[in-house]
Amino acid sequence: MHTPHPPAGEASTSDNTAPPQGGHDHGAHGPGRAHQDRPVRDPVCGMVVSEDSPHRVEHAGATQVFCSARCLEKFVAEPDRYLRSEQATAAVPSATGGHGGQHDGYAARAASASQATGALPRAGTIYTCPMHPEIRQNHPGTCPKCGMALEPELPSLEEDDDNPELKDFSRRFWWTLPLSMVVMLLAMFGHRLHLFEMATQSWVELVLAAPVVLWAGAPFFQRGWLSLVHRSPNMWTLISLGTGAAFVYSVVATVAPGVFPESFVSMGRVNVYFEAAAVIISLTLLGQMLELRARSQTSAAIRSLLGLAPRTSVSRSRPRSPARIAVARPSGWRLRSGGRTP
Repeated sequence: MHTPHPPAGEASTSDNTAPPQGGHDHGAHGPGRAHQDRPVRDPVCGMVVSEDSPHRVEHAGATQVFCSARCLEKFVAEPDRYLRSEQATAAVPSATGGHGGQHDGYAARAASASQATGALPRAGTIYTCPMHPEIRQNHPGTCPKCGMALEPELPSLEEDDDNPELKDFSRRFWWTLPLSMVVMLLAMFGHRLHLFEMATQSWVELVLAAPVVLWAGAPFFQRGWLSLVHRSPNMWTLISLGTGAAFVYSVVATVAPGVFPESFVSMGRVNVYFEAAAVIISLTLLGQMLELRARSQTSAAIRSLLGLAPRTSVSRSRPRSPARIAVARPSGWRLRSGGRTP
C-alpha cells in the first residue's frame, strides 16, 4: 500500500527498526545545510532549536540561536553569564577539580558523590534542576540552590531503572529505621518501663541515635552546608540546623550534664531530644524515597511515549531510510503490518 505525502512532509511510516551501522542520517540536514555533530541549543534555556529560527544574534564572532524572543532578550542583557554556563557544561570536570562560575568546587563534589553511589552518567547527557533550569552540568548531582537531584535535560529511550540515589536513600532508611523506632519508644515510654535509670537511658538513646543522624542524615547535612555556601537557604538548611541542634544539645546534656543549671534536671537527668533528631531524619529519608520513585515513574512514562516514535522508514526506492528525511511529490512510502507512523 502506498501513501501520498505533501510536498514538504517527512517520512510517515516505519517498522521501528534501528538504522544500519555507519548509515548517513539525511534528516540531520536539508539541502545546502552543513552537517553538524550535535544539535543547536538555546544557550539560555538549553532547548534544541532549529537553525532557521528567526531569533538569533551575533556575539563574539559566533551566531547564537534562540527558541524565543524572551531568551534572546535575556542573552543580550547578560551574554557572558550564559556563555560561561554553556562552557562549564561542555567541560568535563575531574574528580578533584571543579568548573568555573558561581558553582566552583561543587561539580567536583557532586561527581565524587555520583561515583561513590555508582552513578555512571550517559555520554553527552546534560543534567539540570527542575526548579532552576539555569543549573546545567554533564554529570548527576544535586542542585546547589534547592538541593533537588538533577535530572537529564532530555529523556533517553535507554532503560535506566537503576537509580543510585534511590538505592542509597533506601539503604540508609531501612538500616536505621529500627534504631529510630527504639529511640522513639524509649523517649515516650522509658520512664514507665523502668528498663534503665534515666541517666543510663540517655546514653542508650545516644548510641542508638548516632548512626541515624551521623550516617543516614549525612546527605542532608551536606546539602544544608552547600545551601549556606551558595547563600541559598532552603529546606535542607532547616532540616540540618534543626536536627543538628537537637543532636548536639542532647550529646552535651548526656556527656556533660553538669554544665546545665539545676533547673534543667528532671527525673535524674537533663532532658534530651535524640528521638526528635532521629525521627525527623527517618521521615525525611522516607519522603525522598517516595519523591524519587514518583519521578522515576514519570520518566518511564515519557520513555514509553518516546518509544512510539519510529527510527527508520521504508520507501519503494530505498529499503531502509532514516525516519527524518525530506520528501517531495511524487513519492511513495510503504506501511508494513505493525509499523508506526510518526
